[in-house]
Amino acid sequence: MSKAKKTQIILPALRGIMGDWVYYSCLMNLDEISNRVDFADEVHKSKNLSDMIQRQLKGDRSAQIAEYLKTQKERFFNSLVIATYKGQPNWHAISSVRQKSKGHELNSLDEETLGSVGFLTLHGDEKLFALDGQHRLAGVKKAMKAGLEQNPLDEVSVIFVAHEVTKKGLERTRRLFTTLNKTARPVSKGDIIALDEDDVMAICVRRLIEDTNLFSGDRIAFVASNNMPVKNTTSLTTIGNLYDVLMILFTSTQWALREPKSALLRSRPNDTVLKQYFDYAQSYFVMLRQSFAELESFFSATSPETTVAKHRGNHGGKALFRPIGLEIITRVIARLTKDMSLEESIKRTAKLPRDLTVPPYKGLMWDTGKKTITNAHKATLREVLLHMLGDYAKWNEDALLTRYRRETGDHAVALPKRVV
Repeated sequence: MSKAKKTQIILPALRGIMGDWVYYSCLMNLDEISNRVDFADEVHKSKNLSDMIQRQLKGDRSAQIAEYLKTQKERFFNSLVIATYKGQPNWHAISSVRQKSKGHELNSLDEETLGSVGFLTLHGDEKLFALDGQHRLAGVKKAMKAGLEQNPLDEVSVIFVAHEVTKKGLERTRRLFTTLNKTARPVSKGDIIALDEDDVMAICVRRLIEDTNLFSGDRIAFVASNNMPVKNTTSLTTIGNLYDVLMILFTSTQWALREPKSALLRSRPNDTVLKQYFDYAQSYFVMLRQSFAELESFFSATSPETTVAKHRGNHGGKALFRPIGLEIITRVIARLTKDMSLEESIKRTAKLPRDLTVPPYKGLMWDTGKKTITNAHKATLREVLLHMLGDYAKWNEDALLTRYRRETGDHAVALPKRVV
């Protein structure tokens, strides 16, 4: 915390009670939060435990939040939960908001309601630390230190609770700290795909579904994971897998708008750039269908059930009709774009075998005994496929052969022949 003397501030507040906690919900601007609130190292006597908390805040999350505050016009935060001790914060309830006019709705407020509305005074000698929202606090501090240009500064909702520097008080505050952080749930992948207006992949997934015929209707399974439902007979893949494929496409292929994952998740580009991402995604699947006969059959079919039944089932089928196969093939294509265009990379990859019952899928992706897909050998399968296309694998031939034999369980098998 800053060592400079802090002045008195008066915050608009609501007073509430939940369980045995009395809390005050207030508004503070970013400058006051940055200057007055510290991190939750006060909940431990041990310096090592406190240092562990600090280390967790030194990742890139705080920089992302600082950039979010700087660039996102539609920014918004959940409430920060702040513990306060020492000093003498004062609560001032509003005694009356009665109106002179008869019959006004505010005249019917009871004393309990009036006692919940008021102001909280902080004199500047309090010690404040965040119990929930530490990464947001770190982002605020980083943004303010860099000179955040806002006029007026954003106001953020904060919830104050009282902390006592006693053994029982420390236990009570630590329990609240862990409760808040254990019960907080990250936004699900499905919600991100359906709702996020900053995540470039999510936006493009929705547009592929809503604005093209490629994945309209039942051609995509509305499942947020990469697990295709066994009973699905119409879809090429899941929305979760489509999202992952676009992530690979946007972050790993060599093209003008290639960006790291972090840049594509939280900062929506302008409409012109966003259209370029969408066009790139759409063109990728158009080129795939032009080079892979089984995909052309799927995308051109009026009703895709017959095509799906042919290429996905307990008989095996084609790799591209499995989410893991579409992901791995996309990673192979992305690697080839370091040496050739996207279109050339797709055409080159189309020379690979794709039947699950033949090497290298047999044993690495397809369990011939159980007639099921396995996800345990994705890296090795990708590298074997790259080896089959030329000198693109990360590992030398001897190391790759050793991995291939170990993971297939066949110690006499040779690496598949390279394609012409």
